[in-house]
Amino acid sequence: MKHIARRMFTWKFYFYEMLLPGLGAMSPERADAIVRRAGWISTYLRPGRRARLKGAMDRVDALLRRDGGKAAWRDLAESAARFTARDYPLDGATDAEALARFDAVGFEAVREAMAKGRGAILVGSHMGAHVAGMHWLFRREPAIRALVQRPKHVSRELDRRFDAAVAPYPQAEFFLRRDMAPAAAVGRMMQARAALRDGHALYLNGDIVWDGPNTRTCRLLGREHPFLAVWAELACLTRAPVFLVFCRHLDAGRFAIEFKPLDAASPARPEQLLAAYLAEVEAQVARDPAEAVAYLTWPCYTDAPDAAVAHAPAHRAEAHPHAPCSRARLAKDPVTA
Repeated sequence: MKHIARRMFTWKFYFYEMLLPGLGAMSPERADAIVRRAGWISTYLRPGRRARLKGAMDRVDALLRRDGGKAAWRDLAESAARFTARDYPLDGATDAEALARFDAVGFEAVREAMAKGRGAILVGSHMGAHVAGMHWLFRREPAIRALVQRPKHVSRELDRRFDAAVAPYPQAEFFLRRDMAPAAAVGRMMQARAALRDGHALYLNGDIVWDGPNTRTCRLLGREHPFLAVWAELACLTRAPVFLVFCRHLDAGRFAIEFKPLDAASPARPEQLLAAYLAEVEAQVARDPAEAVAYLTWPCYTDAPDAAVAHAPAHRAEAHPHAPCSRARLAKDPVTA
């Protein structure tokens, strides 16, 4: 009872347990309008929020030297609410109804790669509607597994999809934890390699800021971070093709999901894979800064010191002091995504 009472004094209780569960029963247009309005209202209820959002948009405009007009902080406020609502607006929709709300581009190349028996590595991010994108993956393609932490605050339908993805590779055995023991982490990596060899696709996030082994230091939006590079090391070890996945919010409760093949100049260098990925992330941010809620507001991205050269023509990626791309490094530290 005390735990429930404490939760009732947090905004998450009212947002995730009272507002969002009802969105799935509404039309996509109405649900989206309610969520966007909640984002706008939050700028009045939270002191200093408008100033922070405006400052974030001013910084990204200056950093990326965007063309096409000044980014609007109001759009960021609405996108922040959509981002926080995650996949709840898709809850209760049938497969046909949910998939019809996505404009998908590029997945044919992923299917072709999987059909050749090499598997595929799908590298997502925290850009835009990334949780809704997982909805599309699990409804559309049964041979996909997510090598990530199990997302919290997601719809009942997505939770059900996670639990329903079973033999030969149960999704429950792919979820990661930050406190995972080394032996369990090794088991996850070995299972991931086996799934790739059997022609499955693995979904990982490539923008996880991490402190420890299995990292590469690279710049994102003018700041240096050590990023977890497990996906890049798996690509080096298995030679599985890599596709970058980006999912954006569209008007009226729709989404756009895009799969872009990563053409790496040197597939044996994880740091180059990471740099190419982050370059594309920045291109996506420049395309629509309002969808970059995490990169513009989360402390793990914004509290890092500014890089010495903010507008260098290419990302500078440095190898972690440990030997690159070795099986031993994958075994040293529990990983997460």
